Amino acid sequence: MKFFPGCMIHNRYPGIEKSLYYVFDNLEIEISPLKGSSCCPAPSITKSVSQDLWLEIGKRNIQLAKNDTIMTACNGCFTTLFEVSEKIGTGDVRHVAEFLYFDVGTEKIRRSITKRLPLKLAVHYGCHFFRPGEYKKFTSPERPKILDELVEAIGSQSVDYRYKMMCCGGGGGVRAGATEVSQELLEIKLDAMSNEEIDAIVVVCPLCLNQFDNGQKELENSRNRSYGIPTVHYIQLLAVAMGMEPELTGIQWHSISSTDLIEKLVKGEMAEE
Repeated sequence: MKFFPGCMIHNRYPGIEKSLYYVFDNLEIEISPLKGSSCCPAPSITKSVSQDLWLEIGKRNIQLAKNDTIMTACNGCFTTLFEVSEKIGTGDVRHVAEFLYFDVGTEKIRRSITKRLPLKLAVHYGCHFFRPGEYKKFTSPERPKILDELVEAIGSQSVDYRYKMMCCGGGGGVRAGATEVSQELLEIKLDAMSNEEIDAIVVVCPLCLNQFDNGQKELENSRNRSYGIPTVHYIQLLAVAMGMEPELTGIQWHSISSTDLIEKLVKGEMAEE
C-alpha cells in the first residue's frame, strides 16, 4: 500500500502523516510513501480549467503506484484519484477513514487502542469525502455514520449539531476566489458548533482542517468573532489513542490550540481489556 500525502499534509500538517504511519504500524499494515507523486491535482480548481490536464496528472500519480493500493488522508486527493481511477479503469484508491471503517473495523480499532479519549467532538465529513455519489457509493451522503462511529471507537462522543452536513467553505477555490462566501459558511458552521458543548472539531481532510483552524483566526480579524475551538484530523486522535505522544501529532502547532484538549489527550482513560 502506498501513501499519497498531497500538498496540504506535506506543507502544512505533517503531523497527520506521522500519525498515519504510527497507526498503520500498530495495525501491522504495511504502507510506504508513493515516491515521485505530485499534486493530485485539485478536483475543482484544476478540473474547471482543463479536464484533460486534471486527468493526465491524476493518471500519472495512479500509475506510480504500479497497481498497489493508494491511501490518502485528504478528501480532495481522494476525489481526484478515485474518479480518475474509475475513468481509466485501473488503480485502487482508498480514503483512510473509509478504509479504517470497512477494512479494519471499529471493533479492531477498539481492541488496538491503549487509552480511551473521553472527548465531545463535532464531526465534519467534508463535501468530497462521499461526493460525487456517482462514483462513491460506500455510504449515504445524507446520513453518513462512518466518522461518527470511528470517533466512538476511541471512546469519544460525536455531538450532533445544526448544519452538520453543510460545506465549511474551505474547498473548491472558495477560500481564494470568494473569501466573503467562505467566511460566511465558516461562521454559520462555527456558530452551530459553539451552541454545543464540545472539546474539538474532528475532520478527515487537511483542507477542512485549514479552514476551521486558520479560518477562525481570520474571522477574529475580519468579523471580530472569536470561537477558540481546536480542530484535529481523526488520524491524529487515533494515533494518540494507540499510544503516540500528543505533541508528536503536531496538534499543538495548529493555529487554534487548547491546553485543556491536550491535557485530556495526555491523560485519557485506561482502555478496556
